[in-house]
Amino acid sequence: MELAFPWQEFGIDKVYKAYSGAQALLLIEQVPVDIVITDIAMPGMNGLELVKQVKRTHRRIKCILLTGYAEFEYAREALQHGVVEYLVKPLDHQKLRAALESTIRTIQTELDRTASYQQALLAFKEHLPALKDKLLLELIQGKTYPQERLKDKLDGYQLNFQMQDRVFLFLIRLEEHFTNFGLESQLLFEYAVTNIALELLGEGFKVWHCRDAYENLVFLVKSIEGDTVDPEIILKQLTHNTHQLHSSVNEYLNGGISVILSYPGEFPLHIRSMYEDSLSALRQQVGNDKGYFISLTDKHKGSPVQPLKDLYASPTLMHLLETGQWQGYKERLQQMKEFSNSLPAYNEEYIEEIRSMILGSFHYIAHKNHTLLSDLVGRELLDKTLFRSISQLISWGETLVDTLQVKLERDTRNNRMDIIKEIQSCIAANLAEASQQFVADSVSLHPAYVSKLFKQVSGVSISEYILNMKMEQAVENLRNSDMKIYEISEQLGYANSQYFIKVFKEQFGMTPQDYRGKL
Repeated sequence: MELAFPWQEFGIDKVYKAYSGAQALLLIEQVPVDIVITDIAMPGMNGLELVKQVKRTHRRIKCILLTGYAEFEYAREALQHGVVEYLVKPLDHQKLRAALESTIRTIQTELDRTASYQQALLAFKEHLPALKDKLLLELIQGKTYPQERLKDKLDGYQLNFQMQDRVFLFLIRLEEHFTNFGLESQLLFEYAVTNIALELLGEGFKVWHCRDAYENLVFLVKSIEGDTVDPEIILKQLTHNTHQLHSSVNEYLNGGISVILSYPGEFPLHIRSMYEDSLSALRQQVGNDKGYFISLTDKHKGSPVQPLKDLYASPTLMHLLETGQWQGYKERLQQMKEFSNSLPAYNEEYIEEIRSMILGSFHYIAHKNHTLLSDLVGRELLDKTLFRSISQLISWGETLVDTLQVKLERDTRNNRMDIIKEIQSCIAANLAEASQQFVADSVSLHPAYVSKLFKQVSGVSISEYILNMKMEQAVENLRNSDMKIYEISEQLGYANSQYFIKVFKEQFGMTPQDYRGKL
């Protein structure tokens, strides 16, 4: 086999020979081997035993079995041991070729998969800080995860936080000195402040941090000693560390920071309220070049006037409409209703604020579709302004959603049908030159979009449609003209008449000559 078979044609550079199963196992430990071809009948260790040993220690190696025994039991046992091919002697070189081609494809697929996995793993490690940042940002903004899913994320991101941990949160704002520089410099300053904070907290605390939407640095911390330590002691230690942070930033970076240290809370249940209260306290203070420090010893008391923060949460109302998420838009309206009803009190300004946001999103999507909102939903519905309750307002918003959805989707369907008709006319008028690219250029659209749209509306691909049109024209010419086969071929855009004959036969089961002969 080594001498008679053209191994190099299959990309196999080296063939090793072993004269027993034991020698084969020894050889595998000494040189790199990808494929083992072995007989079943061998003295001492037989081929099945060899394969079993190979798969036990080198699972990636592919095994091909040769045997004079064609019984089913041998084949079944071989497959159980991971044999990829089973060939019966006398050996047919064509079957061996097929077996090697299949095996090498399998090896290449596994190598590609391994390379992709390694690339994904490297990319994951490179993006891990950003993933940690994003997850904490989502949690402080109120996004909730099922408990098991959040546990998986915490483990996968290598975060030392668990459900019901007692945690503290503190907020850092870089003051005037740092904001006098450009964005890149500010990001470097934030990086430096973060490093100083991590160094000061590293000995006694587990730390997780991110940058919020207002360019504040958010730190979530827990004691490495767990919940056994009195929270007052932890608070005292964090206060001390924060004053050190103030001093270090002033000394090394020549600027001040403001810090809000929260009350203790349970992870992840309380971190949004801890963040909101810290942010509120931060906003109530006007910073100076040196900054300041505030410790929240208890939860911030509710105010009768509170911001409708859910109204501005991501995805925004405008984004939901822009992406056609009609049901998601109505669900957001219901969330606004529930949130508004949970407030200690709400007033006319709340209603006006919600109405303005709803109306603004509808104006945007109407104008993006090059039409007036009043033309889409009617002036009567649009002019309704008197609402006595949040419920009335939300119902009005849902009616607007339904009306707009029906109108825009109908217009979209009509527009699509117009495009399809234009494509079909283009193909009919230019059958010889017709192709996906030619048609896309003719209707001034991207080829991929033309292909997808045509398949969605007509049920067949554009290439299938062109082929069908050409074959219909070919049949018409064969029936009603004296054109020669090569003339029909040229008329339909086939440079090679033999290829035209081949395509025609595949379509109708006979050549054009035979078809004409049956008329």
